[in-house]
Amino acid sequence: MQLTILGTAQPFPVPGNACSGYLLASGETQVLVDAGTGTLAELQRHTTLDSLDAIWVSHRHADHSADLLVAYYALRATKVGAARRIRLIGPEGLDERLATYLGGDAAEGLHEVFEFTEMHGWGEALVGELALAWGPVSHGVPAFALTVTDVGGLGVERGSAGAEVVPDDGSFTYSGDTGPCTSLVEMAEESSTLLAEAGYDVAPARGEEYVHLTPEDAGRAATSAGVSTLLLTHLALGLTPAAARSRAATTFAGAVALALPGQTFTV
Repeated sequence: MQLTILGTAQPFPVPGNACSGYLLASGETQVLVDAGTGTLAELQRHTTLDSLDAIWVSHRHADHSADLLVAYYALRATKVGAARRIRLIGPEGLDERLATYLGGDAAEGLHEVFEFTEMHGWGEALVGELALAWGPVSHGVPAFALTVTDVGGLGVERGSAGAEVVPDDGSFTYSGDTGPCTSLVEMAEESSTLLAEAGYDVAPARGEEYVHLTPEDAGRAATSAGVSTLLLTHLALGLTPAAARSRAATTFAGAVALALPGQTFTV
C-alpha cells in the first residue's frame, strides 16, 4: 500500500503545501483521505479524480474538506458523475454542509456525483483492496481516526522507484485531528505506522479545550499503540519539522519521520 502526501498545512494552505490530503493506493484501488484546500490540484499530479474509488473525510473543518466543493464541480464538468458516483465517507451532516454552501441546483446535484456514507461512532468499509476502519477521536466536533489495511497486497512485493519504505504489516493508522485520547491508541494497536498530527506547539493550559496533539503527545500515542514508525503531519504554525521530529523522539523510541508534500511512503 502506498501513501502519497498531497498536503499537510493547517489551518490554511501555503505556497508549496496544500491543507490535509493523502492518497492511498493498492493495486487498482485508490482512496483520497481528507480533501483540504488545495489538495485537488495536488491529487492530479499523481492520478485523476475519476480514478478514485472513494474519498474519506475525517471531519468537516475546511482544512480537511473544502476541496470537496471543487471536486463536485470537477466531477460535473467532466461528466464523471454521470457515469458513476464516487463513494464519499464522512461525518454525519457532511452532505448538508456542502449543500448549504453550494445552494440551489448545485446542492440538488450532490447525490448525483457522490454516494454518501455517514460515519456514526465505530465503523468499517471495504473499498477494493483496502479495508477501512474508523473510530471517534477528540476534536470538539464529530471527528474520526482511520486505520487502513491492505487486504489485496499482503504478502506481495511492494514499493516503487522513489517510494520511501517504512516497516510494513499491511496496515497503518491516521489520526485525523484530535487531542490525546484512548480511541486513537486503540485504532493504532494493530498497525505498524501511525500518521499523526502535531497541531499544537504548546499544550493548552489545564481546563482549556485540548483538540490537537503536540509532538510529544504524538510520540506518546505511538508508544502506547506499539507502532514501529511515527509519521508527523499537520504541524502547528511556527513549529519546524526538525523541532517536531526531535520532540516526538523524546516520547517515542521508534522511527520518527516527517510527512512532507509530494512524498510517497510504502506502508
